Amino acid sequence: MIILYTPATGFPDLEVKIAYGLARVAIEAGYDTVIVPYGGFYGIKIEGEIEKLNNTFNTLARRILSSNHIPLNTPGITGRSASTIQVKDSESFNIGIFSTIAEIAEHKNSETFCRHNVRNKVSNVLGFTATATTGVLCKRDGIDITFYQGQLRRPTEPREICKNCALLALLGMWYASFVFSVADKEVIVIPIPNQELTGYKLQEIFALQHQVRKQWFNQNIPQILIPLVFLSRIPSSADILKGFDLFIAVLSRQQGYHVDGLYLIEIERYLNFIKYSPYNIATIELMLKSEAYGSLQELNKTIYYLELDSLLKFARLYVQETSTNNWTNLLYLETANYLLKEVGMIPQNIIENKALQSLARTLRYFIRERKYGYVDDIRNARKDSRDFEETIAKMLREGELRRVQQEQDRQAGKEVKNWIYLPKEEEIKEVFRLANEDFESTKLALVMLAFSFPSKETEEDIK
Repeated sequence: MIILYTPATGFPDLEVKIAYGLARVAIEAGYDTVIVPYGGFYGIKIEGEIEKLNNTFNTLARRILSSNHIPLNTPGITGRSASTIQVKDSESFNIGIFSTIAEIAEHKNSETFCRHNVRNKVSNVLGFTATATTGVLCKRDGIDITFYQGQLRRPTEPREICKNCALLALLGMWYASFVFSVADKEVIVIPIPNQELTGYKLQEIFALQHQVRKQWFNQNIPQILIPLVFLSRIPSSADILKGFDLFIAVLSRQQGYHVDGLYLIEIERYLNFIKYSPYNIATIELMLKSEAYGSLQELNKTIYYLELDSLLKFARLYVQETSTNNWTNLLYLETANYLLKEVGMIPQNIIENKALQSLARTLRYFIRERKYGYVDDIRNARKDSRDFEETIAKMLREGELRRVQQEQDRQAGKEVKNWIYLPKEEEIKEVFRLANEDFESTKLALVMLAFSFPSKETEEDIK
């Protein structure tokens, strides 16, 4: 067995792309492969021989990278430098340079990012690591800045990387990363493994990335929502991407490529939400279709940060932003139940309490009538006040008046589309008892259930 090491450049996206590239070469050679994260760099364990790996790498490079097609279609690489990356017939490459850990940097101008002392070098490293751009971000952060006539000046010659690393990074990027467009931005999503990655898992990643290759989202989605939207478009990723983080680079074309955003995020909570129920995915799709970005951002904060305030804001905004003039849209009950259990940590006996569901139905009537005052007052009620009880009492009084009016309309032959339901007295007492025992959970469950479609069983029980 041999172990190859990525060069520990300090750039997480470059490191993992080189690791994926080395693993791809090993798989092409027919060898069993394992990628091992070492914290800042990777070791690639291969049951094979360097000589065959070299032959496979050179064959693969000539077959795939002998033209400038892939460099030209790689976000971050401009046409001017694309021709320098393509493989020439006279060139050969040696994977053996990865068999030892790269030496400590000497910080010389001639030194490459990867610190490999080889002849062939490539510039325009933005195409290989978005964090290493020598453009606006470097000027802002003071990286590689020089002075010219007393003025700050960014370097005229970008840092270089050896061509071995450049080609492997390209292979890794095109076999294991996700490249797509969001409006006028180009987005690169790279899975970052947190644990050992076997050959079978690698092949799953290689297959999965083809599902979104060059897909175009024509909506101008806020950058913070890209991870959630991206994962919702490939529900099968929930199992495949378990144990990964995501590195996300957002690029734009402004006289070359510019880095607009970089994110390295954990995705476990996103994956749990997506795989729980198809209704959760449908909820995201509906918000995208309605361009309900306010509610989508609150859902994102709810899932990722487990914020209870965002949960209630999400429910309120979701109903407002996805409803039409003729239809009041509500949350899917499966989605509401997931958020109550996983975010609100609400006990199951409160969520399924018949009395609470009965009162939620009354509150839901006013939501469908676009009268949000009662639900807002309950949402903002404090335990040390009587706001909760007084709001419910006021709602029930108005509900009784509306019930009488609806009966009169029915007797007069008028159509009543949204019948009001009033809970029984013992059900109201039961809700108050729950509130005395666990005020926040009762309040949260009541509001979320009111913003949700009821289950068929609940409707039948109430009838």
